Formats: sequence, structure tokens, C-alpha cells
Amino acid sequence: MDRRASSSSKRENLSAKAIFDAFQGKTEKRFGQNFLFDEKISRKIVSAAGNLEGKTVLEVGPGPGGLTLEILRQNVKKLFLLEFDRHWADVWRNLRHIFGDKLEIIECDALKFDLETVAPNIIISNLPYNISTKLICGWFPKFHLHERLILTFQKEVAARFCASPCTKAYGRLSVLAQWKSEVSKMFDLEPGSFFPAPKVKSTVLKFVPFKLDQCPCAEKYSQFDDLLALLFTHRRKVVVKSLGALLANPEEALKTLGHDKNTRAEEISIANYLKILEKICHGKAVWLMAGWTHHSLAQILPQNFS
Repeated sequence: MDRRASSSSKRENLSAKAIFDAFQGKTEKRFGQNFLFDEKISRKIVSAAGNLEGKTVLEVGPGPGGLTLEILRQNVKKLFLLEFDRHWADVWRNLRHIFGDKLEIIECDALKFDLETVAPNIIISNLPYNISTKLICGWFPKFHLHERLILTFQKEVAARFCASPCTKAYGRLSVLAQWKSEVSKMFDLEPGSFFPAPKVKSTVLKFVPFKLDQCPCAEKYSQFDDLLALLFTHRRKVVVKSLGALLANPEEALKTLGHDKNTRAEEISIANYLKILEKICHGKAVWLMAGWTHHSLAQILPQNFS
């Protein structure tokens, strides 16, 4: 048997559970690790990404490779693995000879990694739950660089990305995600799908990012994010008070959008938030900094909106 045939045979016989056992695997709670061993579920998640042939794919936190092995079966051009846990980074470095140049392991903190350095078309990942929202918020400014993302979150967190106005789950994450992409719920996963089993259900979401010309005010990401942070920090309070620091006549501005002085943050649509942003950027702002406690607003928002 030649080397190519031997490698092919090894690839077909690999499984996440076999890798976990062979390399004396363990889970680290501090890394938010919950591993996927069920190959049917792995195939279902990866198939949600569509045709991967010839694509550059990125996965965060592969662990023993529940998704990794299934992605590599799809004839991808390249798969980048971002792994913070040195144990699993070493495991994949040891296995790399089986897959050749198609696989590259990057040992790093995903929160600090610049995705533009590898330019993935597609991101598929069971995101570590303890950094999932912070991670994707860091990706939002350049979401347009990717074709689609298939990501697993805690069910309650996933609901926030998909939520509509006037619902309990609707908030800053809902607005940012739906402003930057088309978000679809694919399916739920029971806790028993993972090892160790988390205490909550999970949900797989599909994000299809909009191109820059499809995303209104895309160049004003920082301003928009800070505006949402200001208005959703105290979501039960009426927004007219917070907008008083940014607009000369916030009550009139809300009225032109079909709202009144009693409107709360969760009642405003994405389209109207963008109109508020435009009014702030192009209108006469009144800077009343006294009393602002949000660090980002205090240090960034004045210069962003000036």
C-alpha cells in the first residue's frame, strides 16, 4: 500500500471518540469545552454549510475533531483550526501528516486572532460557550468577508440573535446580527449530544453576511454599536432620556419614526435604529457627558459622532 492509500485509510478510520481516547483526552471547563462525538450530528451541522468543495474553512476550538473530520471529508481547499488548548493543538499537529497541506493548526486565542490573515470563506464551529458572544461581536465589523457561518450557541443566546422587536430576547445582539447578515435557526441540540453534557440545550445558527453595499451605514459600525450599547444598557428605561445626550430634540426625532416619548429600546426596529444613527451623525449633537458611565461611550462615542 502506498503512502497516499495509507493516509486515505487512516482518515476514513478516524473518529473524534477514537482521537479523544488515543490521546488521553480531557475537557477543560475554563476553555468552555463540550465535545461532539455523534457523527450523525457532525454531518448534519457541516451539511448546513452547503457545498464546501474548494472552500477555505475555519473552525474554532476543534478539540478531538467532531466537526473537523467531517469538514475534511468535504474536499475543502484548506481548513484552519484555531485552538487555544495546547493539548489539542499538539494532537492535531501530530495528525497533520494524514491530511497534508489541506490542514493548518494555529495555536492562539481566537479572541485576538485576525481572521483576515487566513481569509476563510466559511466558518463552522461549536463555539466555546464562555466566549461565543464576545467572539462573534469581534467578527461583525468584517462579516462581509465571509460567505456563511454555521455556529453553535447555547439555545438562550442563539434566540437573541434571531429575536424580533417587542420580544424579551431582542437586544443589541439581535440588531447587530440582523443588520450584518441573514440569520437562520437550523436546529436544536440536546445536552446529551456533547461530552460532558452542558446544563442547557444548544442551537445551530446559520449566518449569511450581507455585502457592504447591502448593509446600510456599514462604515459607521463603531458609532452604531455604541449607540445600541447606550440604549440597551437599561432596556426598560425610555430611550428619549438617553437620546437627549445625542439629539437636540429626541422626542421629535422619535415621533418622525412613529414612536413616542415612552418608547423603550426593545420596541425599535433595526431600520429605525439606523435612521436614529443618521439623525445623530448628520444632525446637531448635544454633548452632555455628565453622568455617562459606559466606558466605550465616554471614550469613543464623542469622537465617532463628531
